[in-house]
Amino acid sequence: MKAFQLVAHGAPGRFELRDVPDPAPGPGEAVVRVRACGLNHLDLWAEQSGLPMPLELPLTPGGEVAGEVAEVGPGIHGWQIGDRVAVQSNITCGECEFCLRSEDAMCLKSQLLGVQRNGGFAEKVLVPARSLVALPEEIGFETSAALTLAASTAMHMLTHRVQVRQGDWVLVIGGAGGVGSAAVQIAKKMGAYVIATGSTEPKRNLALKLGAEYAVDSTHEDWPAEVRKITQRRGVDIVVENVGGEVLLKCFECLARGGAIVTCGATMGREVVLKLWPFFVKQHSLIGSYGRNRADLVTTLQWAAEGALRPVIHKIYPLGETAEAFQQLRNRQVLGKLLIQPLVK
Repeated sequence: MKAFQLVAHGAPGRFELRDVPDPAPGPGEAVVRVRACGLNHLDLWAEQSGLPMPLELPLTPGGEVAGEVAEVGPGIHGWQIGDRVAVQSNITCGECEFCLRSEDAMCLKSQLLGVQRNGGFAEKVLVPARSLVALPEEIGFETSAALTLAASTAMHMLTHRVQVRQGDWVLVIGGAGGVGSAAVQIAKKMGAYVIATGSTEPKRNLALKLGAEYAVDSTHEDWPAEVRKITQRRGVDIVVENVGGEVLLKCFECLARGGAIVTCGATMGREVVLKLWPFFVKQHSLIGSYGRNRADLVTTLQWAAEGALRPVIHKIYPLGETAEAFQQLRNRQVLGKLLIQPLVK
């Protein structure tokens, strides 16, 4: 089969479209024929060797997989050849204390698909069968690939790590990105008033189109002041953040008393210096969020099937043009998701 593989780290790294052996499933495993796979910032970090874990090269990136079951290993029940599936990208052990209580996002032995094991920028991918989730009939492969990782991350943040209440003010950092575009829609469905940030007018317009009441220009130094003005100096109840660095610190300026920042990323910086006095005086919360539980992915797909959550797809590339998709993501001009299509339906 064909696979798009990272063979040397760098910025950019060195990639090759290779012929590799078809995967063969062992006990408890399944092979998925990949129909669409999303590109994620995790793929850029893997390319640059920017993750706090050793990576074995050559590596097939891609963690946002949708496709059909092509083959199952011994002992697998409940899945048939041709079943349409999404793949949960945080591959769990299924045995630790957290997995046993369905807290997949905190698995002690989890692996990232497309980072610590070969992913979906290939015609087929080998995964544990427990990572498969059935696709509702109403959802196409492209929709699934655009939502599987990013939107389920946002779902985990807003329904599991924090709880959005009717009438809350929610600030979404990067409302045109994969996580951000989903967070805008999820917060709106839960009855919140949404403010989004965006570095360009098209990004801000997209956030407004998705349902945000306001969109703030994040290139302005004083954008937190604009957020406080919109909320009549009160501030927001929740911030959905996935950037880190100085942006995270600015988010504290936007919070109402008792407000919470839920963060899932650090693309702009992994270390910050926090001012503790206003943090505890205003009784703020800083909450980490990582991955998703299986229930979050199931809910995401259900919402999409019902029309309550729609993907934002910037462009779809064939497998042979995956390097161009990487370059476009590096340029930070993407609205929503970039998808790779290894196989034409």
